[in-house]
Amino acid sequence: MSVETSNIQFLNTIVKESHIVFNRPGNYKIDINFEPKGVVIKSLNQFILLIKVNIRDVENGFHIEISTESTFTYPENADIEEYKKSLFVANAPAIVFPYIRAYISSLTALSGLPVLTLPTLILTEVGKNLSDNITIQD
Repeated sequence: MSVETSNIQFLNTIVKESHIVFNRPGNYKIDINFEPKGVVIKSLNQFILLIKVNIRDVENGFHIEISTESTFTYPENADIEEYKKSLFVANAPAIVFPYIRAYISSLTALSGLPVLTLPTLILTEVGKNLSDNITIQD
């Protein structure tokens, strides 16, 4: 049995910025917002996924903001418009989210806060927002 490789390859994720404000301990009801953007760099066959994540307690107990940049490659002769509709918007956020989730858990643990483990999320809306925010560079 042979195994096929994906049409996009994940290279890395970096956290470009993080900010945490802790106002009070307690039980939290969290609100999570994502601001995704993408850049296709045709000359490098790369897709750059930029995600800003804003996590806050609805009663102002804490606030966390992070900005990530993730790099993917794609085949040289790929149909960019098809990739924009499918692989970039569906697969890329799902690949990156576990890294964001782990970073948030580590950040809160190392800050002396109760460890915040984000729930597993369905990222369909993130993909829809991303599809409207992808630019193409030559």
